Amino acid sequence: MFRVIIVEDEYIVRFGIRSMIDWEKLGLTVIGEASNGQEALELMSKEMPDILITDIKMPLMDGIALISEVRKINPHMKILILSNIEDFGYAKEAIHNGVSEYLIKSDMMPRDFEQALLKVKEAIEITSPAGVKQEESAVEPIWKEKLLQELAEGAQRDISSLQRTFGSQGSAPFYLLHMVKDATSVAVVEEQFTLRKVLDSVLQARELAYEIFPDRQGEMNVLLLTGMPHRQGQKAAREAAEVCSAELHVSYGLCFTVGISGEFQELTELHTAYEQARAAVKFKMFVGSGKVIAYGADYRPGMSPTGEPIKISTIHIHSMVYAFQTKELQTYLEELFEQLDARKDYDMVQIISLELLIMLTTLWSDVSSDQMSIMQLKKQYFDELSKLETLDQSKTWFMGAYQELLQHMIQIYNSDRNSIIKATQYIQQYYQQEISLQSISNLVHLSKNYFANLFKKEMGESFLEYLTRIRIEKAKSLLTGELKTADIGHLVGIADPKYFSKVFKKNVGVSPSEYRTRAKR
Repeated sequence: MFRVIIVEDEYIVRFGIRSMIDWEKLGLTVIGEASNGQEALELMSKEMPDILITDIKMPLMDGIALISEVRKINPHMKILILSNIEDFGYAKEAIHNGVSEYLIKSDMMPRDFEQALLKVKEAIEITSPAGVKQEESAVEPIWKEKLLQELAEGAQRDISSLQRTFGSQGSAPFYLLHMVKDATSVAVVEEQFTLRKVLDSVLQARELAYEIFPDRQGEMNVLLLTGMPHRQGQKAAREAAEVCSAELHVSYGLCFTVGISGEFQELTELHTAYEQARAAVKFKMFVGSGKVIAYGADYRPGMSPTGEPIKISTIHIHSMVYAFQTKELQTYLEELFEQLDARKDYDMVQIISLELLIMLTTLWSDVSSDQMSIMQLKKQYFDELSKLETLDQSKTWFMGAYQELLQHMIQIYNSDRNSIIKATQYIQQYYQQEISLQSISNLVHLSKNYFANLFKKEMGESFLEYLTRIRIEKAKSLLTGELKTADIGHLVGIADPKYFSKVFKKNVGVSPSEYRTRAKR
């Protein structure tokens, strides 16, 4: 077990640090806590830790002063500092004093913190007690990674230290590898540690200059300098990526898709290369996951055919669902995904998938009165969709989900038919009152949309058409007597005389007065 001391002036933050990590699982143990640098030094006088986790701004003795004193006592202790983002410039002094890791409090997630601790632990394990390695003076590893991360995000930074790192390698072009773990691969606690180990092994064996750094999403990137001209460099980058990917899959059960950027000559172009590599990874949507995809070769911007945006007919899907047209719906979805495959537009796939999901959850809400179950189903759907990585997976999932919905609707259809019979009986008895779609659907305990579609399926006409027909039939019967037309309209539930005459003529073909005359004849 490696010993850890936590130094932070806020108790709640110290508690959070201790609670978010399974220390024993990582092979670590917290031997003490302190609220400032002076308390930390007192703890160290009793038992020296292997790892020091400290804040920067603290009362009595801040983190910078503490690190300075620690370096006098133990120049090889691993130090991990925590601070706020506005103090990052202030933290440079600490970083140059040999800090192993630096984390922003507001951005820190348990996974990030765990990975930082694993990295520090690894550094202790590979360092021999007799001859501890000296930190590189030119660029501290963690500082280098943060610099590369910022350059990838498009920030303007001084890159002279990075240029010195690659200076002896010549002027051959750079490549950037963006590595994304597929959702179906086996999860391991030390995932980034494993990934770094495999990358180091493969790239060092091939004598390639490189720097590894994670982005803010935790996905790994490799800045690669092959030392070879154009075509040979491209080939070397692809081969290295393929060997790494194969080793990760075979030995550790980790499946990665790797995007390779186009070549670039200057480190100032890292942001463009990062966007290219990410775009290449997204192309797994159409070619499959777990592959190496090179920008400009396997994926080229604008390779999808142009044309009008693909549109979904909500009305058409609803009508097929409510009519239980299983085969027709399956055919419609297959054709829709064929169009998406032909276009090969990642963003369009995302948009269409979202529209299909919204329609699916809306339909479920229409046919179920248990809103708690619907909420759980929505969460389940979003979770399952987040793990889909290819267009084929999405097509299979949506076709299965809509099939499940249809099967459920078919099962409840017979019981709901009784609700339609109940609704028609109510209309025939209370046609003279105001009856809305909402009120009648509430009466039979069905959602408005579901009731409207089910009513039309069962009766062959819409609710409003049925209600109007019943009212007009009653009006025709009353017109054979001596009641005034306006009174008849009121008696059948249409109070406005003009509107009654208009509706009557539209349905019967003649006005109420003409109908009365004909009826008397």
